[in-house]
Amino acid sequence: MKNVVIHQIVTYIFTEEQLRAYWEGQASVLPFDELTPKQYMELAEDMLEHSSSSQLKQHVLGGGWRTEEDARGKVIAEDESRETIHVEIVDTDAAAEPSRRMLIDRVREIACPHCSFTFYVRDAIGENSDWTCPSCSNGFHGAPSSTP
Repeated sequence: MKNVVIHQIVTYIFTEEQLRAYWEGQASVLPFDELTPKQYMELAEDMLEHSSSSQLKQHVLGGGWRTEEDARGKVIAEDESRETIHVEIVDTDAAAEPSRRMLIDRVREIACPHCSFTFYVRDAIGENSDWTCPSCSNGFHGAPSSTP
């Protein structure tokens, strides 16, 4: 099965069956099985763009419908051309490749030392900065927990 995994701050997974049904609803003359990897990924992005908030819940990794297993397998195509989104096609029937933590370029992950809430900051300047946690509102000084 070839699932499309879209990494933004939230990871969306569009299964092959969902994409096939969406494609058939488009009434295209091109058979679904003849889509190029680029067309396949574009189809998932189109589906993402045209889904309601309630429809998107079924695509969110860890949201009850999609699990880590739906995103594990051999990466057969990917698009890293944009700074805020990473898209890949993962063949879940093939042996899984070593996983890598996916963070979007120019986003820093920061863990609050007070409540352990993790948040992400785009274009953060300076290794040691003052931060205010958006969850508990406590301030702290320090380096981001990781940089992509």
